[in-house]
Amino acid sequence: MADEQNIQQAAASAAETTLTHASSAGITLDQLVSIAIEQDASDIHFGEEGRIALRVGGKFVFVENVDKLSKADSEAMVKEMLPGEAEQKRLKTLREMDFSYIHSSGVSFRVNVYFSRGMLTVSMRMISKHLPKMNELGIPEVMKQFLSFRQGLILVTGTTGSGKSTSIQAMLDFVNDTFVYHVITIENPIEHVFKENKSIFSQRELGKDTLTFANAIHSATREDPDIIMISEINDRETMDAVLNLVEMGHLVIASIPTKNVLQTIEHVIAMYPHEEQEIMQDRFAENLAVIMSQDLLDRIDQPGRAAVYEVMVADKGIKNIIKRSSLSQLRTAMESGAQQGTITMDAYAYQLAENGIISKEDMVQYAHNQD
Repeated sequence: MADEQNIQQAAASAAETTLTHASSAGITLDQLVSIAIEQDASDIHFGEEGRIALRVGGKFVFVENVDKLSKADSEAMVKEMLPGEAEQKRLKTLREMDFSYIHSSGVSFRVNVYFSRGMLTVSMRMISKHLPKMNELGIPEVMKQFLSFRQGLILVTGTTGSGKSTSIQAMLDFVNDTFVYHVITIENPIEHVFKENKSIFSQRELGKDTLTFANAIHSATREDPDIIMISEINDRETMDAVLNLVEMGHLVIASIPTKNVLQTIEHVIAMYPHEEQEIMQDRFAENLAVIMSQDLLDRIDQPGRAAVYEVMVADKGIKNIIKRSSLSQLRTAMESGAQQGTITMDAYAYQLAENGIISKEDMVQYAHNQD
């Protein structure tokens, strides 16, 4: 794990060795990305009149020995990532934009450009060139059986930065290695471009290949899919479209930014007005196959963080709990569902601590925070 001094030295070195090519701020986008790659940063943050920061090992570290970026410097960096005139006009109109960017090194980024107090601001999430396998991530083995289903809803949930996108990509990579399927992804933006193996992929990016999630989901029904992946469900319209897909006989993998199984169910129900919730709970319960929630904790056996998972298999008992709004019984039902592959997040954290992957102090504190 890099420390602040190393990053300061790397920034100074980059500015000194290519000073004649650097901007007035003393650093170019190329240099900044090179520093981030060298330091194994997960995120880059910069903007006009602001300091440049990296997130390394889950913590913010400022890049020193570099002046604050001017408006011209920030705009030049954004134009380098977003060269199309139409896209630049779209950014000025919408005032915020998500897109993917591939650096000359081949490293991909998920980029969000927005305005803060009227000033251009950028957040870049680095997408690892190495796509880990499901077992490398520690994804519970039971999840593989759901990927062979012909119909159902697989939800992968977690807060921002919890690794849920990586888990979904690993699951689709397993599909690619195992099944002869047509996989359609609807993403904002595309994070990993799949090289076709046994499966074929149609990857669609919001804003480039489709105008809305709902449009793309509706269109997907006429594109002969076996699996449809939706990068995020964030409103009722998308949730309705997803449930329609499942009811039409499709397998859907989707993400929701909620921290655990209980919060996920509550969040989905809350998308609907009170008078529609009973009908919605029936639909959701009938179509749900499994929810996998995840978080990240610091490792003690090696640098980095380990994923901690929670899996709720939607068996008959779980479906009835959702239909009856008896969510107070959910925890007990999950604890008794180990035979079907269900596991609670604190039980998974306990296993990690027992195996010496995370500290017992973190495990105890984490279990307490889940209550």
